[in-house]
Amino acid sequence: MKKILLTLLLAIVALFGEVEWAMDYQDALMESKESGKPVFVMISQENCNYCMFMKSQVFTKPEVADFLNENFVPVELDLKSDPLPDYLKPYGTPTFYIVDENGKKRSRPIVGAAKADAFLERMKEELKKFRGAL
Repeated sequence: MKKILLTLLLAIVALFGEVEWAMDYQDALMESKESGKPVFVMISQENCNYCMFMKSQVFTKPEVADFLNENFVPVELDLKSDPLPDYLKPYGTPTFYIVDENGKKRSRPIVGAAKADAFLERMKEELKKFRGAL
């Protein structure tokens, strides 16, 4: 019975992707240096409907979560409670940036919510630009 429940639980987890967020911005930069992956920054705030949409409807899609986890070091920064580097300006929430391991911006700000397929395509384009600039 325990094996069946464990198998069922693992199957459910596999159906729902989960972005592996870094603890904070400095941890994300350190992990970026170790992994060679760029940092994917999400600037959000509590009670932001678009942020909640991204977290519940986009980042839970396995294809989006897997792509972000495999290609970036994701970190979420709260506009009100997390210290934001001066060079990462929010233009509303959510605002997304791609930065390198030194914290240098490698994308223009990406502002607002998008459906999973459109967001995934945009992130693939941003990754190509990042790799092309190296």
